[in-house]
Amino acid sequence: MASITNARVVKIKGENEISINIPASFLESTMGEEIDASRFNHAVIIFTPSTRIIKIYPSKSDQVARIEVEIGELTPDFLQDVSSIFLETSIKTLYSTGVCFTSEACLYEVYADKMDLPSHISVEELKSRLKDIRGVSNVKIEFLSPDKAWEG
Repeated sequence: MASITNARVVKIKGENEISINIPASFLESTMGEEIDASRFNHAVIIFTPSTRIIKIYPSKSDQVARIEVEIGELTPDFLQDVSSIFLETSIKTLYSTGVCFTSEACLYEVYADKMDLPSHISVEELKSRLKDIRGVSNVKIEFLSPDKAWEG
């Protein structure tokens, strides 16, 4: 029987800046394809403070878009509308999550590799389309890079 997850212990090095080496064979097994190491020189590290879980997603470029959507209520209709926009525009996501702070204040986040964002849709057009979804109050899109981390 196949395993549900794949895990690997890696060494963490450094004092002021932490370095983690992930073997190519591990990435190949988790991504289900042979990895061209030259394609994956960067990764986005996502830390969820409430669960103390760190997730690492290899990226093809040195920039990852963080798309934040504020909405009154996280509903199946909202998720379907967001999914439809991403499907129509061919946006491939690395990771997405959502949380409600109260019954009327929710946040939905999506991370996407800049190389996986289609050139036929601008950031402003994507923001506009997401803002048009019923219940959305605000949309922020920012690009994270090794020089610019999100410290929300």
